[in-house]
Amino acid sequence: MSQPAFSVGISFRNPGRFLSLAIQSVFAQTCRDWELILMDDGSMDGSVDFVRALDDSRVRVFVDGFHRNLNIRLNQMVVLARGRYFVRMDADDIMHPERLERQLAVLSREGEDTVVGSAAYSMDHLSRVIGIRPALKAKPLRGFAARHSFIHPTVAASVQWFRENLYSESFLFHRSQDAELWCRTSARTRFVVMPEPLLFYREMDKDFSLPNYLGTSLGILYLATVYSGSRIGAFCSLCNQLTKVWITCLAVAFGKERWLIGRRFRKLAEKDRQRAERILDSILGEERWPCVVTTASAVRTGAPIAVK
Repeated sequence: MSQPAFSVGISFRNPGRFLSLAIQSVFAQTCRDWELILMDDGSMDGSVDFVRALDDSRVRVFVDGFHRNLNIRLNQMVVLARGRYFVRMDADDIMHPERLERQLAVLSREGEDTVVGSAAYSMDHLSRVIGIRPALKAKPLRGFAARHSFIHPTVAASVQWFRENLYSESFLFHRSQDAELWCRTSARTRFVVMPEPLLFYREMDKDFSLPNYLGTSLGILYLATVYSGSRIGAFCSLCNQLTKVWITCLAVAFGKERWLIGRRFRKLAEKDRQRAERILDSILGEERWPCVVTTASAVRTGAPIAVK
């Protein structure tokens, strides 16, 4: 088997109805030179049976029956990857059909010590585009600020880079593994953020989990003490992060979860939103993959699909 250009890695745990859409967007890529690694993390919702039924030699499924957290699963997928480049993706998101092609152009030009990400469209539970998470316009971030370098599921880099810079498997970073990796590697890695949105990122109408947020914050608070550059910098960073935690807790206490999520993205002009919707429709209407979706509404909502 020849080496594919990309290994697309999706770790999933009880992903529900959206996993089929994520997989469909991989099959809809203009760049066909990929393998898809599907790594189960202890699912009990029938998703394992679904992915095992996918009939394509490029799809590799790994199941061990345990729940080990995303940071560990990411490293496992990196070790298993056969491609030249490794691509992150979450199990409920959808890739732009030109994501791999466009990121390949950047990675080929910039070299092996480059991590590339992009802006992303925000979408809701009906796969409707509701906004955009823009790319950073400032110069590359370093130290503690590097935690904001990327929207994590838009990232791609060489498999060799990921193997030399594995995610921390500490439980402290089980929710902030990406932030820890960017802080740790920013001084010696070229970070490139593409301005075009190359991912549809599902967030609005997703339940806001305070325990998950606090788990993320725990790792971020630790990173502030290590990568802020000075004691004064660390103190200021800690105060800033703790203030954010208290504001978030108060917002949740008063039922303002939608306000918290809405702050993460910007609204799109109507013409830009319609253009994004047309791109999304082109993905959802693809027939290049080994599953059949029975109705258009089933595609949009991620309803159960029938396997050939």
